[in-house]
Amino acid sequence: MSPDQPRLTIVTPSKNGARYLVEAIESVRRQRYPNLEHIVVDACSTDGTLELLARYPDIIVISEPDHGSQDALNKGIARATGDIIGELNVDDLYADGILDAIGKTFAGDESIDVVVGHSLVFEEDISGAKHLLMAHTHARQNGLWLPELTFGIPGICGCFFHRRVFSTVARFRTEYELAADRRLLIALKLAEVKSVRIDQPAILYRHHSGSATINPTKPNLRKLSHEYFRMAAELAQEAANDPTNRRIFLAWHAIEGAKLLLRSLSEWKFDAAAKIVTSLLRQNSWLPVSFVRGLLLREAVRSAIREDERRFGAARHLEDSTPIEHEVAGPPINGTRSYLS
Repeated sequence: MSPDQPRLTIVTPSKNGARYLVEAIESVRRQRYPNLEHIVVDACSTDGTLELLARYPDIIVISEPDHGSQDALNKGIARATGDIIGELNVDDLYADGILDAIGKTFAGDESIDVVVGHSLVFEEDISGAKHLLMAHTHARQNGLWLPELTFGIPGICGCFFHRRVFSTVARFRTEYELAADRRLLIALKLAEVKSVRIDQPAILYRHHSGSATINPTKPNLRKLSHEYFRMAAELAQEAANDPTNRRIFLAWHAIEGAKLLLRSLSEWKFDAAAKIVTSLLRQNSWLPVSFVRGLLLREAVRSAIREDERRFGAARHLEDSTPIEHEVAGPPINGTRSYLS
């Protein structure tokens, strides 16, 4: 193996994602990274996924029942032979050239644990044209800024990990069905792993109605809020000897609790509302202070996102959005570049 080309494994969890699978696979193959392993862990799909995968004999396919995408990721990581590991969902795409940049970054410093690139969110119109909706550069604290990991969008598929972090620091926690990626990145931040941020797009998240988390109809919003609420309480307890981080987690807990409380009251679910209030007060005797701190932290993260969007010229609404041209390296278009072949 060339020292400039560390072996890289991409793990893709899959369940009935045939609609987008080929596009995701091709975004990996288009990289032409010479020392690459791609593992798809499929939960016995019934939509033709396995038939599509049969066209790619170089892809390692694990097809068996699992306990969700986090379990699938852990299986793929256990099977991986690469020194560097990335995650790609079936409905998302890698930006052109990212794997080469990741390989060179890790090759240049063996002490690096995590490399973080930009996360972009796009949407397709009825003609199939792609439009950039949001851009997150994760510019603060080498891509692992705790306020962003709690109040923002972490962008884990734009992160690449040295395999040692999964054996020495953390793995995907399967008790969190939707938020295990956030929990993993927070664990890495708290462990003070060495992270490096590269100033280029890494992942293009697809905004569509079938997504578990990046979904315009937000069907999993309540479940996500419950997972965040529970996670924030857990982290606050674990941070008992770290006042700074504990304040952040209590602020997050207060904000997520307020969301759940308002939703329960609006649905006349008074028993659920009472349980949320009890949990809030039990966790934090300074609840009003934590709530205000949470509002300030959330606004700081939103301000950072707005700064990112201004930098990329990313529109907040579809009618103002910018097409992502299908070119390897097209000219800037209203402040953006082309990231897909």
